Amino acid sequence: MSYEKTIHFDGNIGKALEVAINVFLPHGFTITKKTDEFIELTGPGTLWTQGQDSLIGISKVSVSGTNNELSIKAEFGGIWKTIKYLVIFIIGMSIFFLVFFGIMFNKQGVSTHKFLLSLAPFIPWPVVIPLMAIWMKSRTSHSLDALLNNMATLGKHNI
Repeated sequence: MSYEKTIHFDGNIGKALEVAINVFLPHGFTITKKTDEFIELTGPGTLWTQGQDSLIGISKVSVSGTNNELSIKAEFGGIWKTIKYLVIFIIGMSIFFLVFFGIMFNKQGVSTHKFLLSLAPFIPWPVVIPLMAIWMKSRTSHSLDALLNNMATLGKHNI
């Protein structure tokens, strides 16, 4: 997953980059490269949990400006990490349920059909996990759109 957007910009590139720095640094990002017209930051790499800012889903972001354009490129490594964790957790829990209930039901002579009912809680997850990934990507993309527009507005010469 990645994000890339460029908009028209006729302002102070230094001011626009300063806005990006002020947004990303409080979220645990570190500056890896910085010039007068370019900045690259690396995200904290944590799993995305409820209540966190949507920018946590970004693992690497670069902001650049030229004479007439301002652009942001981002990689959604935090989102991928969260989705991978969920997949591994759900698969692990389903295997645990199969083994645990398999032993329990086998001792009681329960049929295979009733035994497979122990997997019922995992039926929605193949649909829920992709929907969560889409939602996380959308939320992070909207945050980056807002940041880009704010950078362009605050970086104008007349402000």
